[in-house]
Amino acid sequence: MDTIAEKLVRYTSVTDYDKLPKEVIDETKKFILDTIGVGLAGVREPGCREVVDLVRKWSPNSAGSTIIYYGDRVSPPDAAFANSVLMHALDFDDTLDSSAMHAHVSSLPAALAVAEVRGKVSGKELVTSVALGVDITCRIGSAIVSPLSWIRTATCGSFGAAVAAAKALNLGEKEILNTLGIVYSQTAGNAQCLVDGGLVKRMQPGFSARSAVLSAALASKGVTGATNIFEGAYGFFELYERGKVKGERATENLGDHFGVMDLSIKPYPCCRMTHASIDVALELSDSYSIDPERIAGVSVHVSKMVSDMVGAPFKVRANPQVDAQFSIPYTTAVALRKGKVFLDDFISDTVKGESSTLELAKKIKVSIDPKLPPNDISYSNMTVEMADGQTFSLKTDTPKGSPLRPMTFDECAHKFKDCLEYSKKSSLIKNIDLITDFIFNLEKKKDVSEIFEYL
Repeated sequence: MDTIAEKLVRYTSVTDYDKLPKEVIDETKKFILDTIGVGLAGVREPGCREVVDLVRKWSPNSAGSTIIYYGDRVSPPDAAFANSVLMHALDFDDTLDSSAMHAHVSSLPAALAVAEVRGKVSGKELVTSVALGVDITCRIGSAIVSPLSWIRTATCGSFGAAVAAAKALNLGEKEILNTLGIVYSQTAGNAQCLVDGGLVKRMQPGFSARSAVLSAALASKGVTGATNIFEGAYGFFELYERGKVKGERATENLGDHFGVMDLSIKPYPCCRMTHASIDVALELSDSYSIDPERIAGVSVHVSKMVSDMVGAPFKVRANPQVDAQFSIPYTTAVALRKGKVFLDDFISDTVKGESSTLELAKKIKVSIDPKLPPNDISYSNMTVEMADGQTFSLKTDTPKGSPLRPMTFDECAHKFKDCLEYSKKSSLIKNIDLITDFIFNLEKKKDVSEIFEYL
């Protein structure tokens, strides 16, 4: 009987653009636009310039791959790494809500880096590479049923990025399997950096993108890797997830259902586990015209995983932006005070300097709802108690941006525009329409590397 890896490799090796449903193509292009947009906004964030400066110094390569915004060409693995870090820095990129992970942030930069250095890769090839990489990421992530311990954006994302890189390099079935086996030797990404507020949290998908590009290149030269990658005695499911998986999910409906159709676009630049609470806070504030100065306390009930990861009392530590991005008390306080949550609210100086927001955050208590599945990230039940004893309550199980409550095209276009304006680079702002048009007409492009002229 074929292993999961063999089934996935056979599927990806025979799938080309003509086998992709139109809605998958359209969604893939929309998410490519969204991911590039948040990457161009991410250049201002802590840790990003340091990464770019390092790879510029260590691997200048005029024949390599381009770092967006900056325009420098470096080795393809380093370009994939740097671009992924930019794309993930704001925590504004897509999510698979059922698995609490991001999908495009490893696959897209890996595919772009390979496509540019290979040369003359068409838009159809790029769309196919990214769609299949994202599908593999989502399939592996959906098979896991336990709460977070590893950052699955990085672990599952390494396999998706490997497929995206291998397809962009036009590798065959044998080489794709070896790419997956080689990337498995480099797969990593733990959740402790999230809990501790480390900047490396935003770099973990970049490590996956970099290792994917290297793995595809090695496989193209005949290097071999593990083969029973997921189900083996020391395979990913057993070694990383202690066998707490439903492996059949990884191969269900191959070619009929694609992971991109399950993804959410983020309306707020912070951890998706905070979004249901932000939605409720915004709706409560709007519906009842709540005066934030008269709030006595706020109680929020969420799943165990959400409480563990983003429910602690808010503290400003070494990286205020990361602290804020991963905090229900902070993001809910911003929503109740301002009636919106966007990029400027997560600038480190803003986080440290907004005394009214910090005081309100102290009044917000997050608790576990034992009736919820432990890894649910879509539910939030909030009660706001006012100083006069009046209370307002609301709950949701469908955060904005999800497939059941999608952002409109106009909202996505507006987000892209806001991201480019946030970058503060006039040439990018001038190119908003050119970039949008290029991506939404990718299937007509003969060489996708032309996009770097606009980025």
